[in-house]
Amino acid sequence: MSLLSALLDHMPPAIAGTESPKVVSRPRPRLVLASRVEPAAQFVTGAHACAATATPEWRQARDQYLNHIMVCRSCYAPTGRHCTAGAHLRASYDNTPMEAHQ
Repeated sequence: MSLLSALLDHMPPAIAGTESPKVVSRPRPRLVLASRVEPAAQFVTGAHACAATATPEWRQARDQYLNHIMVCRSCYAPTGRHCTAGAHLRASYDNTPMEAHQ
């Protein structure tokens, strides 16, 4: 005797000709937005704000900061922990404008 047959012994026998109870089919409710949700505005100073169109001063400040934090064991950028030199480079990077004002 198998385990499956032992389980099936406790089930009532299926009676031929009986169907499952009818389920009343109602239309399902639809979810509709009451008003259109606008995404939050992203910080973009221009139509094409990227490193390729940034000022040379911004790229230099960025490169100096990144080169420093890649080798400095005291700096950990995800938590904002910097050594003295790293903090100065980060401040310079943050304060340098990415785009030249016309």
